[in-house]
Amino acid sequence: MNFKLKTPLSLIVSGLVFSALSACNNSVTTHSAVQNTASQAVIDNTEFGPTNNMQGSQAAWLSNNNWLLTSKIKGLVIADSTTQQSNIIKKGNFEALSISQLTASSFLVATIDNNQDNVIIFKLEQHKTSWKITEVTRIAPPQARPDTVCLFANKETGAISAFVPDVRGLITETIIFNTINNKALNINVREFSGVNEASGCAVSTATNTLFVSEGEIGIWAINANAESKANKKPIALVAPFGALNAELGALSTSSDGMIWFTSTENNQVYAYDPISKALKNWTLSGGLSLESVAINYTSNSTATAILYNDETGVYMQSSLPVTPINNSLKTNVQSITKIKASAQTTPVKAFGDAADDPAIWINPKNTANSLILGTDKRRGLMVYNLNGKLEQSLEVGRLNNVDLRQNNTIKNNTNTLITASNRSLNSISVFTVQASNNIKHITDIPTNLNEIYGLCMYSSGTGNYVFVNDKSGLYQQYKLNENGDNITGKLVREFSLPSQPEGCSADDKLGQLFVGEEDAGIWFIGAEPTAGITPTLLQTVNEQLIDDVEGMEIYHGDKARYLVVSSQGDDSYVLYKINGDDQGVTAPSLEFAGKFSVISDLSRGIDGVSETDGLTVTAKPLPGYPEGILVVQDGYNRLPQQPQNFKIIDWREVKKAIK
Repeated sequence: MNFKLKTPLSLIVSGLVFSALSACNNSVTTHSAVQNTASQAVIDNTEFGPTNNMQGSQAAWLSNNNWLLTSKIKGLVIADSTTQQSNIIKKGNFEALSISQLTASSFLVATIDNNQDNVIIFKLEQHKTSWKITEVTRIAPPQARPDTVCLFANKETGAISAFVPDVRGLITETIIFNTINNKALNINVREFSGVNEASGCAVSTATNTLFVSEGEIGIWAINANAESKANKKPIALVAPFGALNAELGALSTSSDGMIWFTSTENNQVYAYDPISKALKNWTLSGGLSLESVAINYTSNSTATAILYNDETGVYMQSSLPVTPINNSLKTNVQSITKIKASAQTTPVKAFGDAADDPAIWINPKNTANSLILGTDKRRGLMVYNLNGKLEQSLEVGRLNNVDLRQNNTIKNNTNTLITASNRSLNSISVFTVQASNNIKHITDIPTNLNEIYGLCMYSSGTGNYVFVNDKSGLYQQYKLNENGDNITGKLVREFSLPSQPEGCSADDKLGQLFVGEEDAGIWFIGAEPTAGITPTLLQTVNEQLIDDVEGMEIYHGDKARYLVVSSQGDDSYVLYKINGDDQGVTAPSLEFAGKFSVISDLSRGIDGVSETDGLTVTAKPLPGYPEGILVVQDGYNRLPQQPQNFKIIDWREVKKAIK
């Protein structure tokens, strides 16, 4: 492989300054925090595999003494580290290499086909002493040659993805295999900013982290989870910015999750522990120009290393004194149940933070015609059917939260009022559902809040109400008054939380209001305007509820009520059983009942969910959903990468998390 860097020094320096600032802002462990441990002995090495006209790049351990080697001249070569015998299993011009084991005798192999400038995926199977290789699929970045490729086996979803950094400085992720049904796929997941010239990449399953190397700059870490921000963080940099020697080559990972790489300067081999952040290095003997290393542990203190020496164009074999990492990641005190969505809505119109909060309108005559409402906080109110198809768009301003009430005290054709917090007008936008099943914008009720933010509704024998808040923590309660289409609001109460709120949910029957303080927890106050102005803190953020505390809604089951809360900090949801059925101001208690996250469903082509803002839930039976649905906003819409949307989840899936 040719790792020569063409980036101007000024660009490198500016990039490092920016990265260092980003690292500080994100509390990232940079090169200064890496523990560097050097092995003092110079380690011998011998030639390995074919020695004539190899022009290799990278190796990977398969099983027993079998290694797979890439060659620009010979193709893909199987070599035995004990007998030194080798044979070509696929002719071609290949460089870069990553494998993922499917069974004891079968593997997925990813490499770059230089003849076609794309990534090729093979299935490699061992039958006693012979090997069979079959092409599975190809990945071609648009009008861009791939720099390298690495595979990621996601144990949570059963998907195997290929990350492909390319010459544009972008990285694409493509799902290539579903291990649950043993089927090959080619599904684009996302595309994000990478590095200027990637010399290698590898994924550590110990931390689900993608590592990317830049030859004369360093090693970068990116969250491998598709439902995350693809922020790039430096973990080790090349001198003079860090302790590494240039020029860094390809990356590989060993069975324990250690990240391995080399530098062409001073015959260095490096191993980075992604858990402890420790960096070890070894010096090999001879006049070498090392471009890659692959590792197989042979004992608790020794590993066989296969390296590529660009000086001679030959692979080398060595034995390194190294102990596998045995650190285990800290796990949550409470287990997280993994569930899947049944459907999803049409994405909002543009990328960025736009989709926010949903609500569900039940058609009393035919539940199949019920509607899902969703705010687009750049445009207005989006209206979807139960399958998620966009039916209507009302572009009335930057709507943040939405809620609705259906009852006989509301005097219109469908007995429905819908309200939303309108940040363009600092108002409460009011809508209804017409007999034709269309949403109609009626009016806007002004507020005197500095910046309207969250919203929820409440109905009782005393009237229909709207609660709104702003970022200062101030809540206002408005009573709605109807005179045909002339709807007004009267401010009837104010109370405050210590800091920024947003989500809230009211129990109409019991007159209870639950409100979230994003950085602190969940509060309670009576929902009637006469219930006072002093909220009670019911639940603080902890190892189960990770801030920000975002959307929340009450599910009214046959035997219990559950408060569903978005635990945005760890992309999950917490279920609390609500204990206490006293009317009015007596504070109930919240009992932890379960925790769940939404993962991708490859069979339906629906991605998982992350960074949920708003959510809503209903226990009303709907077609295909006998116990109702949960609807949540999805911060990162993948499979493929699209603007944000809402995911629709069968409540029977949610029930799996209830302890």
